[in-house]
Amino acid sequence: MKVKSGVHIPTSMADSLKFTGPETDAFQKAVDAVLDTGKKDYPSYIGGLKVASGMLKDVHSPIDSTIIFGSFQEPEDGLTDRAVEVAKKAYGPWSRTPADEKIAILEKVISGVEVMRLRLAAMASLSIGMTKDRALEEVDVLIDVMKRACADVKKKRCKPEGVWAVLTSYNSPLAAPIGYATAAIMAGNTVVMIPSAHSIMPVCAVYDMFVDAGLPDGVMNIIFDSSSKSSEDLANNLDVIGVTAAGLGERMEDLMFLQTDDELRFVNEIKGMNPILVYKPSSMRSAAKTVLSAAFGQGMNVRACSKVVIMAGDEESFVNALIAEANTMKITDPSDPEAFMGPIVSKARLDDYLALVDEVSGNVIFGGKVVSDILTENGYYASPAIVMGLDEEHDLNIMDSALPVLSVQVAQDLDDAIEIINCTEYGLSAGILTKDEKAASKFKKEINAENIFVNDPSGLPGAASQATVNRFTA
Repeated sequence: MKVKSGVHIPTSMADSLKFTGPETDAFQKAVDAVLDTGKKDYPSYIGGLKVASGMLKDVHSPIDSTIIFGSFQEPEDGLTDRAVEVAKKAYGPWSRTPADEKIAILEKVISGVEVMRLRLAAMASLSIGMTKDRALEEVDVLIDVMKRACADVKKKRCKPEGVWAVLTSYNSPLAAPIGYATAAIMAGNTVVMIPSAHSIMPVCAVYDMFVDAGLPDGVMNIIFDSSSKSSEDLANNLDVIGVTAAGLGERMEDLMFLQTDDELRFVNEIKGMNPILVYKPSSMRSAAKTVLSAAFGQGMNVRACSKVVIMAGDEESFVNALIAEANTMKITDPSDPEAFMGPIVSKARLDDYLALVDEVSGNVIFGGKVVSDILTENGYYASPAIVMGLDEEHDLNIMDSALPVLSVQVAQDLDDAIEIINCTEYGLSAGILTKDEKAASKFKKEINAENIFVNDPSGLPGAASQATVNRFTA
């Protein structure tokens, strides 16, 4: 075991965190810099003050659980109410702050994020196991959201409303929590944010930039909590005028069933199954590759596909192509330039995944196995699972599991396929892979999804797609 400035790193892990090629050298240096950082205690931040509870929980990397970055403070009961009180008090003066002053603060933060782009991406990668490209995309999305917020405030006079709750998940460790908080505060609101407890490092790094840029105390407040209790308490606080729920997993899904009144604003970016229909594609192998990339190549992104529908008679050719492509996936340390997918975010989620796969073991046609070698033995790695032949009403055909599972369903004709897709409980997107223009047109007209694509899912909006100032102003 090798120790670097208080962060524990096994020798095998230190050796594996080596990127090759000129385009990755700078990122490697950023990873090394993060690993060289000493352990820290991460408190909650309420009204500019660090709030400790004494209930510590380690912050470590899913890439290798022996990498420990420090500890965060689990919140005490009542902290969300206190945070809302502080945010409500800060709302008055902040809502009256001139636009040019708000813009000046945010422009300083944008400059800081741009300078720290590689290091923030390294934090995201080490925090939740993102590959390099996904981590860099995460930071770039945040920069775009911030720049858009500045432009929006320059163009219009905003009418703020009060205190917003920003609740996000680990699938977007930076763009969603900070992006939505930025849009809300630039509209003149104040924020109480509960990001994922897996996203602490990058969130705190950008929060510090806001403080250094002169953001007044109480405008942005952060609570870290590994459970869902604080999120529920915050969302149900009567002084909160709006809730943003962005991400995946049970914590997010529970928020869809809040007992709310008509006055509560709700911005919903909760991951659905994002189903894809394969109907007379130009190439079955190409369709299989696209589906596999959409399902697992994005990590656990809000736009990741969890269900694919194929036509009766195409089962054998599609499944053969899908498995052939799946066998080329490299599930390993995301520092490997050839990594297709990194680890599952935590030991608890890995256990959930393995238990789920075991329940449907008779229907697993690929994957569902722990991946363990010299680079992955201390992390939470498993090959993603592809299942087929489940009962139509099985949860994996209707609801997203927030785990790397792809369900294959068979439709008898185009109408049947559209009905199967529309029976999915919720989805941010849906798509069709086809060379049949009439089928594509029918699909676009009849599918119930916010975003619909034909043949190319790459243009689908990702994390923080709804993080605009317009969403947070009356």
